[in-house]
Amino acid sequence: MSERGEPSKKLSDPRELLEGYLDHYRAEILRRLDGFPEPEMSRVPSGWTPLSMLKHLAYMERRWFVWDFAGEQVEDAGGDRDEDGVFVAAESFDEIKDFYLAQCERSRQVVAGASLSDVASRIGRFQPPKEPPTLGWIMFHVLEEYMRHAGHLDIARELAES
Repeated sequence: MSERGEPSKKLSDPRELLEGYLDHYRAEILRRLDGFPEPEMSRVPSGWTPLSMLKHLAYMERRWFVWDFAGEQVEDAGGDRDEDGVFVAAESFDEIKDFYLAQCERSRQVVAGASLSDVASRIGRFQPPKEPPTLGWIMFHVLEEYMRHAGHLDIARELAES
């Protein structure tokens, strides 16, 4: 994953914009975690840590693109969570980062072979009678989740450094 900035302001193709902004925010999450003071120990009142957030994002990529859209069976689509639903981050930062990067790459592979108008599989969460979303909708939803969580990490960092 490169250290990309925002996509070019000259882009108008929706696919290029979605792919560009997804990669931008994937990298942005890692930039915000870089040098984070004790990421495994910094907790916000809800109980999540920056590491549990990164693990959540890895599983979010896997769930939306691999399981829901591509319809591939995955060993664990949801990940380990505690009784409050917070991801358990028992692994090291490097282990979780490697898992995250692998999931991002797998998502790119899934997206590369599909059209924005392609509809998600009926294997994951969208079994009848649920209506499956298009890849374009999924990419926009995942982008929205990244933007929200990047803001959460800003706040967590500010709290940890104060």
